[in-house]
Amino acid sequence: MRKIAVLLLAAAGVSLAGAASAADLGTAPIYRKAPPVQVFSWTGGYIGGYVGGAFAAKDTVSGVPFDGAGIPAFGGPAATYKYDSSFIGGYTDGYNWQVSPNWVIGYEGETGYIGLKGSAAFAGSPTTLGTARTDGLYSLWSARLGYAFDRSLIYVKGGAALAQFNVGVTDGAVGTHTDTIHRRYAVGYAVGGGWEYALDNKWSVKAEYLYLGFDKDITTTGNRNGAQVWTTTSIPGVHTVKAGVNYKFDLLGYVLGAVR
Repeated sequence: MRKIAVLLLAAAGVSLAGAASAADLGTAPIYRKAPPVQVFSWTGGYIGGYVGGAFAAKDTVSGVPFDGAGIPAFGGPAATYKYDSSFIGGYTDGYNWQVSPNWVIGYEGETGYIGLKGSAAFAGSPTTLGTARTDGLYSLWSARLGYAFDRSLIYVKGGAALAQFNVGVTDGAVGTHTDTIHRRYAVGYAVGGGWEYALDNKWSVKAEYLYLGFDKDITTTGNRNGAQVWTTTSIPGVHTVKAGVNYKFDLLGYVLGAVR
């Protein structure tokens, strides 16, 4: 009888131990997978604005007026003068594609105001002025290539530029009245680079240098005391520096989301 009691007690102990182990297993901690880390991407469209300054790369030169036979209206050298520096400001728009972990390619358009101007008298005719102005809207269309360090983007850009120029020679004096000033649009190139930093997923700030290559001769025609004359003005390229802010949006993502 005593042996039977001992066996029953042992069996009960084993059952209790198994129940306790099962209970322990039921309260074991549950491990959940950590959420994925959000990685910033430069991909998306953007719009923005900027302010800055511009100044000419070299002097402007207005040639002495000459007639159809190539004879100058007066002697002496051409008029050489500087463009005044100018405020610039406007807006940008574009699109970026982050094509690898670090490389970013994109397109950017820019339209803004520039107001460079200058003039000088000719040594051979002190009442006659050579004049050049680049005052009005200008536009750029550029490709961008950048290298991203997370929220920092160092980039270079280059493309086409368009601006309006008013150039020529004037003289209001009686007996030497001259007017060959005309408005011309000139196509040039733009090349430069900058740094952009994303403050968050939408807003970024940038600093940029850009050279506008308008270095060319512009010939205009008019009259001097009723006789037809021509003048040629050599305009310089322009250095620009600016600071700006951009707002990023994913237009492609919105379209794909709407289609789905």
